[in-house]
Amino acid sequence: MSMRRILVATAALGTLVILDTPSFAQGFRVGPGGLEIDDGRGYREEREDRRFRRMCRELRDRCENKDIYGEEGQGNCRRYRRMCG
Repeated sequence: MSMRRILVATAALGTLVILDTPSFAQGFRVGPGGLEIDDGRGYREEREDRRFRRMCRELRDRCENKDIYGEEGQGNCRRYRRMCG
């Protein structure tokens, strides 16, 4: 077998191995909340959206009621305007 054929075969095999083929529909993530398995149904995006809305709701509440909570100078109103629009 010639050297050229060996190099071509090695390059072809390497390309097949390196390519990201969609063999599994699942993904997983290890983070502070433990192991999370993503099955592609969009639950993670919904959960992150709910978390973002809850954070905006809490920041708005702190901004509007800062005199009640005694949070003067905490920057909640500025953070609310910057992050939540």
